[in-house]
Order: sequence, then C-alpha cells, then structure tokens
Amino acid sequence: MAGQLMGDALHHLLRRAADYDTDPDDADAPEAGTKEFFSSWALFIMIALLMMALFTSYILQQRKIEAVHETVLSIFGGMFVGLILRLSESPIENFVAFDYQFFFNLLLPPIILASGYELHQANFFRNIGTILTFAFAGTFISALVLGLVLFLWTRIPLDGFSISFVEAISVGATLSATDPVTILAIFNLYKVEPKLYTVIFGESILNDAIAIVLFETAQKYASSDAESLSILNLFEAIGLFLLVFFGSMLVGVIVGILTALGLKYTHVRRQPKIESCLIVLIAYASYFFSNGVLLSGKFGEFHISFLDAD
Repeated sequence: MAGQLMGDALHHLLRRAADYDTDPDDADAPEAGTKEFFSSWALFIMIALLMMALFTSYILQQRKIEAVHETVLSIFGGMFVGLILRLSESPIENFVAFDYQFFFNLLLPPIILASGYELHQANFFRNIGTILTFAFAGTFISALVLGLVLFLWTRIPLDGFSISFVEAISVGATLSATDPVTILAIFNLYKVEPKLYTVIFGESILNDAIAIVLFETAQKYASSDAESLSILNLFEAIGLFLLVFFGSMLVGVIVGILTALGLKYTHVRRQPKIESCLIVLIAYASYFFSNGVLLSGKFGEFHISFLDAD
C-alpha cells in the first residue's frame, strides 16, 4: 500500500514537471523549469548513493568484513539504481549519466597530487627499473596485443564493422593507459607491501607518456597504409615519445621548483588555508596546461607533488 502511494506521488510529480508552465511569453521557461526539476532529483539520487556508500564502508570496517570491498558494493548499488531508471524510462536517466571529463578534469588531479605527496621516494627510486619496464614495455605490449585482437576480430564477417590496423592500435593505446585509483585505495586500506604500491602507482603515472605517443603516432598515420610506414616513422615516434616524456617532466619540475621557492621565501605558510588552496590550484593549472600542449598532465603534476613533498 505504501509503495503504491509513493509510486502515485512520484508519477504525479513527474506529470507536473512535464506540464510545467510559467510564462507563456517566455519559450525557454518551461524547459528551464523541467531541467531544474529533474536535475534536483538526479543530484538527490547521487548524494543518496554516496551516503549509502559511506555508511556501507563504516559497516564493513566496524564488522571487519574483508571478503568484499566497499567499491564492489558501490558499483552494484549504482548498477541497481541505473537499472531501475532505465526500466522506468524516466528522464532523470539523462541527468545522472556519467561524464568522463568530470572524472579526468576534476577528480583525478587531486588524487595524483595526494598520491605524490604520500609516495615513499626511496622506494620509488629503488624500484625505478621495474616501474619503467612495466610503464613502457608493458604499455606498448598491451596496446599492441589489444589492437591486434581488435583488428583480427573485425576481420570476422559478423556485424560488418571493419577498421584498419592503425585505428585498432589507436584503440589499444587508449585502453592501455590505466588509472588504478580503486586498486590504490584498496592497497591503502589493507596496508600492502610498500614496494607493490610504489610499482603500481609509478607505472600508472608513467604509462601516460607511451600511451600518448602511440595514440598520436597512430592518428598521424591513420590515413596511410601499414605498408607505407618506414623506419623513419619509427624514429619520428621515438622523438615524439621523448618530447612528451621530458616535456611533461620539465613542466612539472619548473612549476614544482617555483612553487617550493615561493612557499619558502614568502609568508604564505603562515596562512595554512591559503597555502593549501594555492598548492591545489597550482596542481590543477599544471595539469590542464600539460594536457593543453599535448603532454601528460598526470606526469607533470606528479613531479610537482614529488618535489613539493620535500
């Protein structure tokens, strides 16, 4: 009975939103009012899911349940709510759609900044060989294998979809640059071996450089046949990689040194709130600038946090 009343009430509210009309002379007013209505419901649903995720994390930690992680429950909770919205064909579904730019432009920079500050520098340089091997050779092999599998799959005449080998390599390069944010969160929770954490985090920072080079090189020769590529193109790709790698490092080192000197020789440190805000804003600025000049924003920001951590 209660569920039926709630369903009727929600249906009535949706009808009111669909028929919303304020000023007949203003053609944009009904659309604006409807968007405000549905966006309010979308924000309410997302905040409710976030509250449930935090409370679930509290329950798991209090009862010391380690068989399942809070991330898994959060994913299934979001899938369940999304399924309900999809089956109900509610317009709210369009307002709760995930935008990847929101994650990469707003959430990822502070994660990289905090991880760089907390990273054990001695462990990082002690395992630099392993990190570089996984970041460069591992990313290249992963992109090549994914691209080859995708290319061979499109050769099968199932759905009529076909792409070139160069386009398949572009997709492989995009999928190979992983950001193990969830894995690092689990590592922090369970206090895994610092060497493992350092290798995983270091690889995720450095793999951007090789992924950008593979993608840009593949896009440059997307209109060319694979047979027309020569050894000169290989050296050109290597030069592009060195440019992205050392260019991102140079941006991060310069900004990091200037930030450290500015904080050291000014009295900003006497205002901790202003100092913290400046560091975060400088990290964001460096991240967006590096991405804007086709460098690795993650790699540049990592050097800022790495230098300023001292």
